[in-house]
Amino acid sequence: MSAASEGPWALALAGGATVGLADFALHLLGWHLSLAAPIALGLSVFFLIGAGGALLRRGHDRARAWAQAHPWSYAAVPAAGTALTVFATYVFLSGHGLFGSMWEGLSDGLGVLVLLGIIGYVARGVRPAARRG
Repeated sequence: MSAASEGPWALALAGGATVGLADFALHLLGWHLSLAAPIALGLSVFFLIGAGGALLRRGHDRARAWAQAHPWSYAAVPAAGTALTVFATYVFLSGHGLFGSMWEGLSDGLGVLVLLGIIGYVARGVRPAARRG
């Protein structure tokens, strides 16, 4: 079992949907109808809450200890998931074209990678998963 499977995915879904809907409402207030940007933001928040929450959960297991010992390797999978889903969202729901959609996906994926890497480093000190000593 991987460390990410222990994440708060129901909370992540609720958080991603809330942020996406709020961003959609802000786009509507500005008279700028867009589906791709709010969905992409919601997907990024979904992956951040789910994978970040898995790192910060209580308990002692080998998967979480590995994820905390290798935060950048752990963060690569949710970042890739973010990049692929945001890329697909922009390809199908916007007029950005292939390279514009690729840029959006890679930039969102990079943001998730950096934030989860930082969360992984912080989680080592706050909630260590492996007992030392």
